[in-house]
Amino acid sequence: MATPAPGVSYPGPQCPWCKIALAADDVRSGAITCGACRNTFEATAFSPPDKRARTIEVAVSGPEGANACANHARNAAVTSCERCGLFICSLCEMNVGDGAMCPSCFQRARADGSLHGVAGRIRDYAQMAKLSMVFALLMIAIFGIPLGILAMVYARKAMKQRREVGDGIAGMVGVMIVSALAVLGGITFVTFMVIGAMQ
Repeated sequence: MATPAPGVSYPGPQCPWCKIALAADDVRSGAITCGACRNTFEATAFSPPDKRARTIEVAVSGPEGANACANHARNAAVTSCERCGLFICSLCEMNVGDGAMCPSCFQRARADGSLHGVAGRIRDYAQMAKLSMVFALLMIAIFGIPLGILAMVYARKAMKQRREVGDGIAGMVGVMIVSALAVLGGITFVTFMVIGAMQ
């Protein structure tokens, strides 16, 4: 089937032999016999995919002040790239929490690891375990038990994270031991408080 010249609209499905438009009943997959030239050919019918994002087509006279997308000249820009400043339409807009980016800048940011929105979603359980352990020791009388248990849970998750990337877990073992001591200290304090109240 011939490709229409640039600027010429697509006339619809045609017979590859005589270039006459096919009847609506002949637009299907399989062997088709042209009603005009009587030649037979194999065809595959398909429906174009639905666009997930709605775009605004810029008319030739266009609304005043409307900018066209740098990648899709007939789509109106909805924003500009935070990195390079190109105008982009809703199909091109890539946003993961660092602001809108064009596809090219998004790929570069992903390649050099500077996508903060994505990086921020990975929790640093080792740091969380250490902080919980410190607060468990500082407030052993009041919050030693829950914070110590929390520190041990975070330490276990940190061990799993570190094993996955091949790092050592010795520091997290130390956090677990100190956190267990904080829990024991909290239990001891509560026990003495209960015994003192009963006397």
